[in-house]
Amino acid sequence: MTLLPRRAALGAGLFGALAAPGLLRAQATPEWSPTNQVRLINGFAPGGSPDILARAMAPHAQAALGQPFVVENRPGAGGSIGARYAAQQPADGHTLFLAAVSAVIGPSMTPNAGYRVEDFRPVSLLTITPVVLVVRQDFPAQTVQEFHRAVAGSQGRFTYASAGSGTPHQLAAELYSMQTGSAMTHVPFRGSALALTEVRAGRVDMTFVDLASAIGQIRQGGLRALAVTTNRRVPALPDIPTVAETVLPGFEAYTWVMWWVPRATPDPVVRRLNQVALGALNQPDVLARVNEFGFLLEGTDIPRAEAHVRAETEKWSALIRARGLRFDEG
Repeated sequence: MTLLPRRAALGAGLFGALAAPGLLRAQATPEWSPTNQVRLINGFAPGGSPDILARAMAPHAQAALGQPFVVENRPGAGGSIGARYAAQQPADGHTLFLAAVSAVIGPSMTPNAGYRVEDFRPVSLLTITPVVLVVRQDFPAQTVQEFHRAVAGSQGRFTYASAGSGTPHQLAAELYSMQTGSAMTHVPFRGSALALTEVRAGRVDMTFVDLASAIGQIRQGGLRALAVTTNRRVPALPDIPTVAETVLPGFEAYTWVMWWVPRATPDPVVRRLNQVALGALNQPDVLARVNEFGFLLEGTDIPRAEAHVRAETEKWSALIRARGLRFDEG
């Protein structure tokens, strides 16, 4: 399956949008302002990469909107509980959904997700979260090329950990397996922290994991990173090659963070929230967090956010059908 190059699909992001003089200043009289608290629903527990970004942006969103801006965690069912809840809220701008790639995966993985991607409108693609291939310290490969050769002939002997069935970690590994014709044995856990603990302890061979969750242990030497799965190297780990440049041209798999709102939210509200998102992303402390955790900054306008959702939904639903994946795997 050929994946769309991220930059070609999305076009200019935050910095292109903010380059126009006075873009944010031109909105001196907002089209819409909230009348009470605004909630950002996160379908996962605190501490994950979407949550890190959300909490960094929240004070700036609150200042821009003039109302409390609260990150509310509603974890469970691979993010579907939070998505289902957010989709059912009034479409008045007072409830947003913190969407990650799991939001487009859920309805394809189970008929009981309780929501559809079409129940939402994208506001902005905020960041790309790179995925990194890490292995236990005594894994019999020092480079991604050696890993590629070892796994190709292993017939499922090697195990890979994930943060659970249907997570980006599993789908990155399944995409690699499908495109190479190799086999690896999936060992799902409840969250990336447990998956990384098992790899670090040597009880599981490897994992494809979001960089924000693993970067501390990589830097400390507890985990050995072999490759990143974005289509270009990541500034936070400049010496780590991509899968695409080494062993599998065109390979790309990553997670991401977006703001979504319920489908019936009016255009002026969506436009205002897009402006707020771009302004918050451009704050120095938020940019520092982006760099610290290895995020890749995007900050798109609404049409590019919509195009991203369409492309990601098509890509991952095709993989899920081809591999016969379901949430009930373990």
